[in-house]
Amino acid sequence: MKKVILLVMLALVAVASTEARPSKGDKELTLRIGSYNVWSHSARKSIIRKGLTTEARNWDNSKHAVADLIRRIDCDILGMQEVTSVCRDDLAALVGKGKGKKYELWWKNTYPEGHKSVIGNAVFYDKRRFELSEQSIYYFSPTPTEMSKGWDETRHYRAALTAVVTHKKSGKRFFLIATHGPLKPEANANAGRILVEIDKTYNTQGLPTVVVGDMNARPGEAFHQTMCTHFEDTFLVAEQKCGTIGTFNGSKGTDDNFSNPRRRIDHIYIHSTDKGKLTAKDYTVCRDRYPSCGEQHFPSDHNPLIVTMTLQ
Repeated sequence: MKKVILLVMLALVAVASTEARPSKGDKELTLRIGSYNVWSHSARKSIIRKGLTTEARNWDNSKHAVADLIRRIDCDILGMQEVTSVCRDDLAALVGKGKGKKYELWWKNTYPEGHKSVIGNAVFYDKRRFELSEQSIYYFSPTPTEMSKGWDETRHYRAALTAVVTHKKSGKRFFLIATHGPLKPEANANAGRILVEIDKTYNTQGLPTVVVGDMNARPGEAFHQTMCTHFEDTFLVAEQKCGTIGTFNGSKGTDDNFSNPRRRIDHIYIHSTDKGKLTAKDYTVCRDRYPSCGEQHFPSDHNPLIVTMTLQ
């Protein structure tokens, strides 16, 4: 009888200690999330023809620097904009050759088949640690589930990619929105509303959300105001941030743009739910230059934005 009682007591102690010990899923997960407009090869050609920049910044002279920079900023998830099929193939090959994280590239053309433009959004993600599922695309128009343009944006098909991102080891998940916002003011103002609706409608599991992209929207504009009714702007809430404000250096690659709040058009927003809390820890804009044709240049007309955050 004494032996039975002892065994029961030991079992109860084991159960209690197991319940007190946090599971893998309860541990805080650190994420390094980025956004980078790589400046498409076709846009570079147009700017060069207009005399607004030099051949030093054409795609063939810059693609190795873009790929190296992507590797060096070392993001777990990187949303990219202005990724043509040429940029897609070059970056998939060049980034794939590097050491470190094993990146998988998810790319989606946002233009209709047969259109002269073959360009869209893309996501690089560390496939050893993460997997993407439930991938979709939504457009900035009154009919976001259809390939379409909306309001005063008559030239570009601008859209948002969405996916559920799962951390393989812990099982933690979040909803990712990777986008490129419209240029025209009415369409851009409505884009904020569309992104909020996407999260509320298509994030069906109520997961915490990360939104990344070149939004073509400055702080204080309608887009930003609408986004901040639902999301947190990581620039405003990060525990630590770099002194750089601007993210768009322009065709001239001017350093002065980094101190200009109106040049902060690339953004990362977060939204927490009862399924997980996101906290922005560090906000950084990379300002590394690379040699090209005997000069030092930024690899793109945008600079990568990186936010280190935790998910609990």
